[in-house]
Amino acid sequence: MRKNYKSRREFLKRASYAALLGSSAAAVNGKMSLIGSALAAQGDYANLPGYKALVCVFLYGGSDSFNMFIPAEQGLFEQYTQARGQLALPQSSLLADSSASVLFNPNLTGLRDIYNDSNLAIVRNVGNLIQPVNRLQYQNNPELIPAELFAHNHQQEQVQKSWSSRPTGLVGAGWGGRMADLLMEANNTNLTPSYSMNNANFFQPGNRSSPIAINPLTGPRLMAYLDNNTNTNSDQRDATLEKLMALSTQHPLEQFAQSSFINARTSSRALSGVIDASPDFGPLNTNNKLAVQLRMVARMISGRDQLSMKRQVFFVGLGGWDTHDNQTPRLQTLTANLNEGLADFNRALKELGVENQVTTFTSSDFGRSLTINGDGSDHGWGGHYLVMGGAVNGGKLYGDWPEYAVGGADDVGDKGRIIPGMSLNQFGAALGSWMGLSNSDLLDVFPDLQNFDTGWQQQYGLFTG
Repeated sequence: MRKNYKSRREFLKRASYAALLGSSAAAVNGKMSLIGSALAAQGDYANLPGYKALVCVFLYGGSDSFNMFIPAEQGLFEQYTQARGQLALPQSSLLADSSASVLFNPNLTGLRDIYNDSNLAIVRNVGNLIQPVNRLQYQNNPELIPAELFAHNHQQEQVQKSWSSRPTGLVGAGWGGRMADLLMEANNTNLTPSYSMNNANFFQPGNRSSPIAINPLTGPRLMAYLDNNTNTNSDQRDATLEKLMALSTQHPLEQFAQSSFINARTSSRALSGVIDASPDFGPLNTNNKLAVQLRMVARMISGRDQLSMKRQVFFVGLGGWDTHDNQTPRLQTLTANLNEGLADFNRALKELGVENQVTTFTSSDFGRSLTINGDGSDHGWGGHYLVMGGAVNGGKLYGDWPEYAVGGADDVGDKGRIIPGMSLNQFGAALGSWMGLSNSDLLDVFPDLQNFDTGWQQQYGLFTG
Protein backbone atom coordinates (compact mmCIF):
# COMPACT_ATOMS: atom_id res chain seq x y z
CA MET A 1 0.00 0.00 0.00
CA ARG A 2 2.75 2.43 0.92
CA LYS A 3 4.64 1.55 -2.26
CA ASN A 4 1.59 2.45 -4.38
CA TYR A 5 1.24 5.71 -2.49
CA LYS A 6 4.84 6.65 -3.20
CA SER A 7 4.57 5.72 -6.89
CA ARG A 8 1.39 7.78 -7.30
CA ARG A 9 3.05 10.69 -5.59
CA GLU A 10 6.17 10.42 -7.75
CA PHE A 11 4.01 10.24 -10.89
CA LEU A 12 2.15 13.40 -9.83
CA LYS A 13 5.40 15.22 -9.13
CA ARG A 14 6.98 14.27 -12.46
CA ALA A 15 3.87 15.09 -14.47
CA SER A 16 3.41 18.38 -12.62
CA TYR A 17 7.00 19.52 -13.10
CA ALA A 18 6.83 18.60 -16.80
CA ALA A 19 3.67 20.69 -17.15
CA LEU A 20 5.37 23.60 -15.42
CA LEU A 21 8.37 23.56 -17.70
CA GLY A 22 6.07 23.82 -20.71
CA SER A 23 3.99 26.66 -19.28
CA SER A 24 4.02 30.37 -19.87
CA ALA A 25 4.90 32.61 -16.93
CA ALA A 26 1.30 33.80 -16.70
CA ALA A 27 0.02 30.26 -16.21
CA VAL A 28 2.52 29.21 -13.56
CA ASN A 29 0.73 30.44 -10.43
CA GLY A 30 -2.51 28.69 -11.28
CA LYS A 31 -0.76 25.45 -12.13
CA MET A 32 1.31 25.59 -8.95
CA SER A 33 -1.93 25.83 -6.96
CA LEU A 34 -3.32 22.75 -8.69
CA ILE A 35 -0.04 20.90 -8.16
CA GLY A 36 -0.02 21.82 -4.47
CA SER A 37 -3.57 20.55 -4.07
CA ALA A 38 -2.80 17.29 -5.84
CA LEU A 39 0.30 16.59 -3.81
CA ALA A 40 -1.17 17.66 -0.49
CA ALA A 41 -4.15 15.39 -1.06
CA GLN A 42 -1.76 12.44 -0.89
CA GLY A 43 -0.64 13.35 2.63
CA ASP A 44 -2.09 12.04 5.87
CA TYR A 45 -1.68 14.65 8.61
CA ALA A 46 -5.24 14.83 9.90
CA ASN A 47 -4.38 12.74 12.96
CA LEU A 48 -1.17 14.42 14.08
CA PRO A 49 -1.01 14.41 17.88
CA GLY A 50 -0.76 17.48 20.10
CA TYR A 51 0.00 21.06 19.13
CA LYS A 52 3.15 22.44 17.52
CA ALA A 53 4.08 25.85 16.14
CA LEU A 54 7.06 27.09 14.17
CA VAL A 55 8.11 30.75 14.52
CA CYS A 56 10.45 32.30 11.95
CA VAL A 57 12.38 35.36 13.18
CA PHE A 58 13.79 36.92 10.02
CA LEU A 59 16.63 39.40 10.47
CA TYR A 60 16.36 41.68 7.45
CA GLY A 61 19.55 43.09 5.97
CA GLY A 62 22.00 40.24 6.57
CA SER A 63 22.82 39.71 10.25
CA ASP A 64 26.41 39.75 11.48
CA SER A 65 26.07 36.55 13.48
CA PHE A 66 29.86 36.22 13.54
CA ASN A 67 29.70 38.87 16.28
CA MET A 68 26.76 37.22 18.01
CA PHE A 69 28.18 33.74 18.59
CA ILE A 70 31.97 33.40 18.76
CA PRO A 71 34.13 30.27 19.25
CA ALA A 72 35.52 29.96 22.75
CA GLU A 73 38.44 27.68 21.84
CA GLN A 74 41.50 29.90 22.02
CA GLY A 75 42.97 29.01 18.64
CA LEU A 76 39.69 29.70 16.84
CA PHE A 77 39.15 32.87 18.84
CA GLU A 78 42.56 34.14 17.74
CA GLN A 79 41.61 33.37 14.12
CA TYR A 80 38.36 35.29 14.63
CA THR A 81 40.22 38.28 16.13
CA GLN A 82 42.76 38.43 13.33
CA ALA A 83 40.18 38.07 10.55
CA ARG A 84 37.73 40.63 11.94
CA GLY A 85 40.25 43.29 12.87
CA GLN A 86 38.54 46.34 14.36
CA LEU A 87 35.17 44.56 14.23
CA ALA A 88 36.33 41.86 16.67
CA LEU A 89 34.77 42.04 20.11
CA PRO A 90 37.16 41.96 23.11
CA GLN A 91 37.24 38.55 24.74
CA SER A 92 36.76 40.12 28.16
CA SER A 93 33.38 41.56 27.09
CA LEU A 94 31.92 38.27 25.87
CA LEU A 95 29.62 35.92 27.81
CA ALA A 96 30.76 32.33 28.20
CA ASP A 97 28.29 29.48 28.35
CA SER A 98 28.39 26.96 31.19
CA SER A 99 30.39 24.44 29.14
CA ALA A 100 32.89 27.03 27.81
CA SER A 101 32.17 26.05 24.18
CA VAL A 102 30.83 29.34 22.82
CA LEU A 103 30.99 33.06 23.62
CA PHE A 104 27.88 35.20 23.36
CA ASN A 105 27.65 38.86 22.39
CA PRO A 106 27.49 40.85 25.66
CA ASN A 107 23.93 41.97 24.86
CA LEU A 108 22.65 38.39 24.58
CA THR A 109 22.43 37.69 28.31
CA GLY A 110 18.93 36.23 28.13
CA LEU A 111 19.76 33.98 25.19
CA ARG A 112 22.92 32.78 26.92
CA ASP A 113 20.81 31.82 29.95
CA ILE A 114 18.29 29.96 27.77
CA TYR A 115 21.22 28.17 26.10
CA ASN A 116 22.53 27.17 29.53
CA ASP A 117 19.04 25.87 30.37
CA SER A 118 19.35 23.57 27.30
CA ASN A 119 16.44 25.25 25.51
CA LEU A 120 18.48 26.99 22.82
CA ALA A 121 20.95 25.64 20.27
CA ILE A 122 23.28 27.34 17.80
CA VAL A 123 23.50 25.96 14.27
CA ARG A 124 26.75 27.13 12.75
CA ASN A 125 27.50 28.40 9.24
CA VAL A 126 24.14 27.93 7.54
CA GLY A 127 23.37 29.45 4.15
CA ASN A 128 21.61 29.37 0.81
CA LEU A 129 23.05 26.49 -1.23
CA ILE A 130 21.99 24.49 -4.27
CA GLN A 131 24.47 21.75 -3.42
CA PRO A 132 27.64 21.51 -1.32
CA VAL A 133 30.44 23.62 -2.82
CA ASN A 134 34.03 24.51 -1.99
CA ARG A 135 36.19 27.51 -2.79
CA LEU A 136 37.46 26.06 -6.08
CA GLN A 137 33.97 25.18 -7.28
CA TYR A 138 32.72 28.65 -6.37
CA GLN A 139 35.43 30.21 -8.51
CA ASN A 140 35.08 27.87 -11.48
CA ASN A 141 31.51 26.54 -11.55
CA PRO A 142 29.03 29.44 -11.39
CA GLU A 143 26.15 27.12 -12.31
CA LEU A 144 26.49 25.56 -8.85
CA ILE A 145 26.03 28.89 -7.06
CA PRO A 146 22.68 30.58 -6.23
CA ALA A 147 21.95 33.51 -8.53
CA GLU A 148 22.58 37.09 -7.34
CA LEU A 149 24.27 35.74 -4.24
CA PHE A 150 25.01 38.98 -2.38
CA ALA A 151 21.88 40.99 -3.33
CA HIS A 152 19.35 41.63 -0.55
CA ASN A 153 16.14 41.29 -2.56
CA HIS A 154 17.18 38.12 -4.38
CA GLN A 155 18.56 36.42 -1.29
CA GLN A 156 15.57 37.30 0.89
CA GLU A 157 13.38 35.68 -1.73
CA GLN A 158 15.60 32.63 -2.22
CA VAL A 159 16.19 32.03 1.49
CA GLN A 160 12.48 32.28 2.27
CA LYS A 161 11.45 30.14 -0.72
CA SER A 162 14.37 27.68 -0.50
CA TRP A 163 14.36 26.43 -4.08
CA SER A 164 17.46 28.11 -5.44
CA SER A 165 18.15 25.61 -8.22
CA ARG A 166 15.19 27.01 -10.16
CA PRO A 167 14.52 30.60 -11.30
CA THR A 168 12.87 32.51 -8.49
CA GLY A 169 10.03 33.63 -10.76
CA LEU A 170 8.98 30.00 -11.27
CA VAL A 171 8.19 29.25 -7.64
CA GLY A 172 5.53 31.30 -5.90
CA ALA A 173 5.37 29.52 -2.55
CA GLY A 174 7.77 29.83 0.38
CA TRP A 175 9.01 26.89 2.39
CA GLY A 176 6.84 27.87 5.33
CA GLY A 177 3.86 27.97 2.99
CA ARG A 178 4.68 24.59 1.49
CA MET A 179 4.78 23.18 5.03
CA ALA A 180 1.44 24.82 5.80
CA ASP A 181 -0.07 23.32 2.63
CA LEU A 182 0.61 19.84 4.00
CA LEU A 183 -0.15 20.54 7.65
CA MET A 184 -3.38 22.50 7.23
CA GLU A 185 -5.40 19.27 7.28
CA ALA A 186 -4.20 18.67 10.84
CA ASN A 187 -6.33 21.65 11.93
CA ASN A 188 -10.07 21.21 12.41
CA THR A 189 -10.88 24.64 11.00
CA ASN A 190 -11.12 26.63 7.78
CA LEU A 191 -8.66 29.17 9.16
CA THR A 192 -5.19 29.25 7.65
CA PRO A 193 -2.27 27.84 9.68
CA SER A 194 -0.02 30.79 8.72
CA TYR A 195 0.15 34.22 10.38
CA SER A 196 2.53 37.11 9.82
CA MET A 197 3.19 39.90 12.31
CA ASN A 198 5.46 41.63 9.79
CA ASN A 199 3.30 42.16 6.71
CA ALA A 200 3.91 40.26 3.47
CA ASN A 201 6.89 37.95 3.07
CA PHE A 202 8.17 35.25 0.72
CA PHE A 203 8.22 32.58 3.46
CA GLN A 204 4.53 31.98 4.12
CA PRO A 205 2.50 31.98 0.88
CA GLY A 206 1.61 28.42 -0.08
CA ASN A 207 0.18 26.73 -3.13
CA ARG A 208 -3.05 26.01 -1.20
CA SER A 209 -2.72 28.07 1.97
CA SER A 210 -2.55 31.85 2.30
CA PRO A 211 -1.11 33.68 5.31
CA ILE A 212 -3.01 36.30 7.28
CA ALA A 213 -1.11 39.47 8.22
CA ILE A 214 -2.00 40.76 11.68
CA ASN A 215 -1.29 44.14 13.23
CA PRO A 216 1.11 43.21 16.08
CA LEU A 217 -0.21 45.92 18.39
CA THR A 218 -3.96 45.77 17.85
CA GLY A 219 -4.64 42.45 16.18
CA PRO A 220 -7.22 42.20 13.37
CA ARG A 221 -9.41 45.25 13.03
CA LEU A 222 -13.14 44.68 12.89
CA MET A 223 -15.50 46.61 10.62
CA ALA A 224 -16.63 49.98 11.91
CA TYR A 225 -20.39 50.38 12.44
CA LEU A 226 -20.92 46.64 11.93
CA ASP A 227 -18.88 44.47 14.28
CA ASN A 228 -18.85 44.83 18.07
CA ASN A 229 -21.56 47.50 17.98
CA THR A 230 -24.72 47.18 20.03
CA ASN A 231 -26.97 49.92 18.62
CA THR A 232 -29.94 49.09 16.37
CA ASN A 233 -28.53 50.81 13.28
CA SER A 234 -25.38 48.67 13.39
CA ASP A 235 -27.46 45.50 13.71
CA GLN A 236 -29.53 46.53 10.70
CA ARG A 237 -26.45 47.33 8.61
CA ASP A 238 -24.95 43.99 9.56
CA ALA A 239 -28.11 42.13 8.60
CA THR A 240 -28.24 43.92 5.24
CA LEU A 241 -24.62 43.06 4.53
CA GLU A 242 -25.28 39.39 5.34
CA LYS A 243 -28.11 39.35 2.78
CA LEU A 244 -25.90 40.95 0.13
CA MET A 245 -23.17 38.39 0.74
CA ALA A 246 -25.73 35.58 0.40
CA LEU A 247 -26.86 36.67 -3.08
CA SER A 248 -26.17 34.10 -5.79
CA THR A 249 -23.86 35.00 -8.66
CA GLN A 250 -22.35 33.11 -11.56
CA HIS A 251 -19.62 35.67 -12.30
CA PRO A 252 -16.22 34.24 -11.22
CA LEU A 253 -14.82 37.59 -10.09
CA GLU A 254 -17.93 38.32 -8.03
CA GLN A 255 -17.74 34.83 -6.53
CA PHE A 256 -14.10 35.38 -5.64
CA ALA A 257 -14.78 38.79 -4.08
CA GLN A 258 -17.74 37.40 -2.15
CA SER A 259 -15.88 34.40 -0.72
CA SER A 260 -12.76 36.48 0.03
CA PHE A 261 -14.75 39.05 1.97
CA ILE A 262 -16.66 36.41 3.93
CA ASN A 263 -13.48 34.50 4.78
CA ALA A 264 -11.65 37.67 5.82
CA ARG A 265 -14.50 38.82 8.02
CA THR A 266 -14.98 35.39 9.62
CA SER A 267 -11.24 35.13 10.29
CA SER A 268 -11.05 38.61 11.78
CA ARG A 269 -13.93 37.94 14.15
CA ALA A 270 -12.47 34.62 15.31
CA LEU A 271 -8.95 35.97 15.77
CA SER A 272 -10.10 39.15 17.50
CA GLY A 273 -12.04 37.12 20.03
CA VAL A 274 -9.01 34.96 20.82
CA ILE A 275 -6.66 37.93 21.15
CA ASP A 276 -9.09 39.86 23.35
CA ALA A 277 -9.30 36.87 25.69
CA SER A 278 -5.54 36.22 25.81
CA PRO A 279 -3.46 36.58 29.00
CA ASP A 280 -1.82 39.89 29.83
CA PHE A 281 1.75 38.50 30.07
CA GLY A 282 2.93 41.59 31.94
CA PRO A 283 4.90 44.68 30.84
CA LEU A 284 5.93 45.06 27.19
CA ASN A 285 8.51 47.40 25.67
CA THR A 286 6.47 48.79 22.79
CA ASN A 287 9.58 50.50 21.40
CA ASN A 288 11.00 47.05 20.61
CA LYS A 289 9.27 46.05 17.37
CA LEU A 290 10.38 42.43 17.63
CA ALA A 291 9.09 42.10 21.21
CA VAL A 292 5.74 43.55 20.13
CA GLN A 293 5.43 41.05 17.25
CA LEU A 294 6.39 38.06 19.39
CA ARG A 295 3.95 39.11 22.12
CA MET A 296 1.15 38.98 19.55
CA VAL A 297 2.34 35.51 18.49
CA ALA A 298 2.06 34.41 22.13
CA ARG A 299 -1.46 35.84 22.33
CA MET A 300 -2.39 33.96 19.17
CA ILE A 301 -0.95 30.71 20.51
CA SER A 302 -2.97 31.13 23.70
CA GLY A 303 -6.12 30.65 21.59
CA ARG A 304 -4.96 27.53 19.77
CA ASP A 305 -7.71 25.35 21.26
CA GLN A 306 -10.49 27.84 20.58
CA LEU A 307 -9.31 28.07 16.96
CA SER A 308 -8.97 24.25 16.69
CA MET A 309 -5.32 24.54 15.70
CA LYS A 310 -2.80 21.69 15.97
CA ARG A 311 -0.14 23.13 13.63
CA GLN A 312 0.71 26.80 13.04
CA VAL A 313 3.46 28.74 11.25
CA PHE A 314 4.28 32.30 12.36
CA PHE A 315 6.53 34.98 10.87
CA VAL A 316 8.10 38.00 12.55
CA GLY A 317 10.83 40.29 11.29
CA LEU A 318 13.42 42.76 12.53
CA GLY A 319 15.14 45.13 10.09
CA GLY A 320 18.33 47.16 10.27
CA TRP A 321 20.94 44.39 10.02
CA ASP A 322 22.66 45.79 6.91
CA THR A 323 25.55 47.17 8.97
CA HIS A 324 27.85 48.63 6.30
CA ASP A 325 28.80 51.46 8.62
CA ASN A 326 28.71 52.33 12.29
CA GLN A 327 28.39 48.61 12.96
CA THR A 328 29.43 48.38 16.59
CA PRO A 329 26.78 50.76 18.06
CA ARG A 330 24.14 49.57 15.61
CA LEU A 331 24.78 45.93 16.48
CA GLN A 332 24.49 46.80 20.17
CA THR A 333 20.94 48.05 19.64
CA LEU A 334 19.98 45.18 17.33
CA THR A 335 21.29 42.42 19.59
CA ALA A 336 19.70 44.04 22.64
CA ASN A 337 16.31 44.08 20.88
CA LEU A 338 16.76 40.50 19.69
CA ASN A 339 17.67 39.36 23.19
CA GLU A 340 14.78 41.19 24.86
CA GLY A 341 12.22 40.03 22.31
CA LEU A 342 13.18 36.35 22.38
CA ALA A 343 13.62 36.22 26.16
CA ASP A 344 10.20 37.83 26.68
CA PHE A 345 8.64 35.39 24.21
CA ASN A 346 10.28 32.43 25.95
CA ARG A 347 8.84 33.63 29.28
CA ALA A 348 5.35 34.03 27.77
CA LEU A 349 5.44 30.51 26.32
CA LYS A 350 6.39 29.12 29.72
CA GLU A 351 3.50 31.01 31.27
CA LEU A 352 1.19 29.35 28.74
CA GLY A 353 2.78 25.96 29.41
CA VAL A 354 3.61 25.44 25.71
CA GLU A 355 7.39 25.95 25.71
CA ASN A 356 7.87 22.36 24.53
CA GLN A 357 5.40 22.81 21.68
CA VAL A 358 6.81 25.95 20.05
CA THR A 359 10.13 26.15 18.19
CA THR A 360 11.56 29.54 17.24
CA PHE A 361 14.43 30.02 14.82
CA THR A 362 16.35 32.87 13.20
CA SER A 363 17.15 33.36 9.55
CA SER A 364 18.53 36.19 7.41
CA ASP A 365 19.37 37.26 3.85
CA PHE A 366 22.95 36.10 4.38
CA GLY A 367 25.83 36.48 6.82
CA ARG A 368 28.40 39.29 6.74
CA SER A 369 31.99 39.47 5.61
CA LEU A 370 34.73 38.91 8.16
CA THR A 371 36.64 41.92 6.90
CA ILE A 372 35.84 45.50 7.80
CA ASN A 373 34.16 47.78 5.25
CA GLY A 374 34.90 51.30 6.46
CA ASP A 375 33.48 50.92 9.96
CA GLY A 376 31.10 48.08 9.14
CA SER A 377 30.94 44.79 7.27
CA ASP A 378 29.93 43.81 3.75
CA HIS A 379 27.42 41.32 2.42
CA GLY A 380 28.53 37.76 3.07
CA TRP A 381 27.11 34.26 2.68
CA GLY A 382 27.14 31.75 5.54
CA GLY A 383 26.14 32.71 9.08
CA HIS A 384 25.03 31.27 12.41
CA TYR A 385 21.35 30.63 13.28
CA LEU A 386 19.70 29.88 16.62
CA VAL A 387 16.87 27.49 17.45
CA MET A 388 14.91 28.01 20.68
CA GLY A 389 12.28 25.91 22.44
CA GLY A 390 11.66 23.32 25.10
CA ALA A 391 11.84 20.50 22.52
CA VAL A 392 15.28 21.65 21.34
CA ASN A 393 18.25 19.58 22.46
CA GLY A 394 19.88 22.81 23.52
CA GLY A 395 23.04 23.97 25.19
CA LYS A 396 24.84 22.54 22.16
CA LEU A 397 26.46 23.60 18.91
CA TYR A 398 25.46 21.98 15.62
CA GLY A 399 27.43 22.03 12.41
CA ASP A 400 31.01 23.28 12.36
CA TRP A 401 32.79 26.57 12.89
CA PRO A 402 34.14 27.85 9.57
CA GLU A 403 37.80 28.63 9.09
CA TYR A 404 38.08 32.26 10.20
CA ALA A 405 40.75 33.12 7.64
CA VAL A 406 40.52 35.82 4.98
CA GLY A 407 41.40 34.14 1.69
CA GLY A 408 41.26 30.75 3.40
CA ALA A 409 39.58 27.50 2.41
CA ASP A 410 36.08 28.73 3.40
CA ASP A 411 36.39 32.19 1.83
CA VAL A 412 35.00 32.74 -1.67
CA GLY A 413 37.71 35.34 -2.32
CA ASP A 414 39.65 37.73 -0.13
CA LYS A 415 36.97 39.50 1.94
CA GLY A 416 35.98 36.75 4.32
CA ARG A 417 32.69 35.87 2.64
CA ILE A 418 32.27 32.44 4.17
CA ILE A 419 30.96 29.45 2.20
CA PRO A 420 28.13 27.79 4.20
CA GLY A 421 28.92 24.39 5.63
CA MET A 422 25.23 23.55 6.05
CA SER A 423 22.37 24.18 3.66
CA LEU A 424 19.21 26.02 4.61
CA ASN A 425 17.47 22.96 3.16
CA GLN A 426 19.02 20.75 5.84
CA PHE A 427 18.26 23.26 8.56
CA GLY A 428 14.64 23.63 7.44
CA ALA A 429 14.18 19.89 7.03
CA ALA A 430 15.08 19.34 10.69
CA LEU A 431 12.40 21.88 11.66
CA GLY A 432 9.87 20.31 9.29
CA SER A 433 10.58 16.85 10.64
CA TRP A 434 9.86 18.12 14.16
CA MET A 435 6.56 19.54 12.92
CA GLY A 436 5.61 16.02 11.82
CA LEU A 437 6.35 16.00 8.08
CA SER A 438 7.43 12.73 6.51
CA ASN A 439 10.78 12.36 4.77
CA SER A 440 9.09 12.13 1.36
CA ASP A 441 7.09 15.31 1.99
CA LEU A 442 10.23 17.13 3.11
CA LEU A 443 11.54 16.59 -0.42
CA ASP A 444 8.46 18.40 -1.71
CA VAL A 445 8.98 21.28 0.71
CA PHE A 446 12.73 21.43 -0.02
CA PRO A 447 13.29 20.15 -3.58
CA ASP A 448 17.05 20.83 -3.37
CA LEU A 449 17.31 18.70 -0.24
CA GLN A 450 18.08 15.70 -2.44
CA ASN A 451 21.53 17.23 -3.08
CA PHE A 452 22.55 17.07 0.61
CA ASP A 453 23.21 14.60 3.37
CA THR A 454 20.18 14.83 5.64
CA GLY A 455 21.57 12.67 8.41
CA TRP A 456 22.99 15.46 10.55
CA GLN A 457 19.83 16.14 12.52
CA GLN A 458 19.40 12.44 13.36
CA GLN A 459 23.10 12.04 14.09
CA TYR A 460 23.29 14.94 16.50
CA GLY A 461 19.68 15.07 17.66
CA LEU A 462 18.63 18.71 17.30
CA PHE A 463 15.34 17.87 19.03
CA THR A 464 14.79 15.77 22.11
CA GLY A 465 11.73 14.07 20.71
